[in-house]
Amino acid sequence: MDKGTSGFNVSSEVGRLRRVMLHRPGKELERLTIDNKDELLFDDILWVEEAQKEHDAYADLLRDNGVEVVYFRNCLAHVLREEEIRSMLLDEVLAWEALDYPLLCGLKTEMMEVPASELAEILTGGLTKAEARELLGNCQSLVLNTLADHELLIRPLPNLYFQRDPYSFVKNGVIISVMSFGARQREPIYARYIFKYHPYFKGVKIFFGEEKLDGVPYCIEGGDFHVLSEDTVAIGISQRTTAGSVQIVGRRLAKEAGIRTVLAVDIPKHRAYMHLDTVFTMVDWDAFTIFPGVADRIRVWELSYDESGNLVRIDESRNLVEILKKSLKLDQVRLIETGGGDPVLAARDQWNDGTNTFSIAPGVVVTYRRNVVSNTVLRENGIKVYEIRGAELGRGRGGPRCMSMPLEREPKC
Repeated sequence: MDKGTSGFNVSSEVGRLRRVMLHRPGKELERLTIDNKDELLFDDILWVEEAQKEHDAYADLLRDNGVEVVYFRNCLAHVLREEEIRSMLLDEVLAWEALDYPLLCGLKTEMMEVPASELAEILTGGLTKAEARELLGNCQSLVLNTLADHELLIRPLPNLYFQRDPYSFVKNGVIISVMSFGARQREPIYARYIFKYHPYFKGVKIFFGEEKLDGVPYCIEGGDFHVLSEDTVAIGISQRTTAGSVQIVGRRLAKEAGIRTVLAVDIPKHRAYMHLDTVFTMVDWDAFTIFPGVADRIRVWELSYDESGNLVRIDESRNLVEILKKSLKLDQVRLIETGGGDPVLAARDQWNDGTNTFSIAPGVVVTYRRNVVSNTVLRENGIKVYEIRGAELGRGRGGPRCMSMPLEREPKC
């Protein structure tokens, strides 16, 4: 992990996968309760040990297919070994928790001495008042006195196993996300420190997420970001990604990554759609899965940029197939409907992320085993399907694509 490389490149959604970032579910999921699950963006409480088994099996499947699996928490622990970096990161993270001065100073002092792996678990899994007392002893803090022992001083990040969202690799760089909901707004902070300071990611460019104005309200999340080809990306305008962000990111990618076309895909703004990849994913160079009926409900704008990042033209289209054919220079595009197009079967599979496929090679995808109908339809359309268990992982409302951030894919021949 310390080798240092500039070999990161993602120029498609379906090129053979070589490296991927995952986050193995951990202590942060143990913090979920009936009382806090809605605030933390969960519909249900997961059986953590079973979710870990499912996730481990998924990671093993990827390795069996020649993929190097990199773990987010390990990368975070590595950068926390450096005292200066640790200090900067703690200042930034603790500022999000509205702590009073004695508590903030006390926590930082003690956390500067915690082993890096333990600190990474605290920063992702959270810290209760009782756990803080073990670190601090006595502390003259009003915040501490007002809390019950089980209440959290540092909030957990249970959505972190959805590694698609806090950042997006494209070409030889990365877009650091700006998350829409408070429950996830610390995740990109950790990602930024990893990509700036971990030697493994030396040479990776940060296209968005470092400048002063790269923040709320310019929200953008990785589930809305699709790398369709060497010069074309699609970005969903969704509940969690704003239209203004699309143009800012488009300009940066045009100037720094050779992107010439951004397809801005406007989808309904509610939780059932959440991100573009909940209703639309690429499974081969000319094929996409899509939730039935969504093609008739979306609007697409083709944003064309020159090499200096200037927006040359905006053209609107309501014909998704035609704009994909034009942008990707294809004679045909295949749309494979979730549930085989049956509205009831599609709705059932959609609840279990049937459209959220993850391509590991052209025409080869990973899906949840429980989406029987949609998996059958994919196979009938010539797609090879690897199935994984997701009874627990899927309770977080995310599929294999949501859990995975490609770091390197082979280019199209």
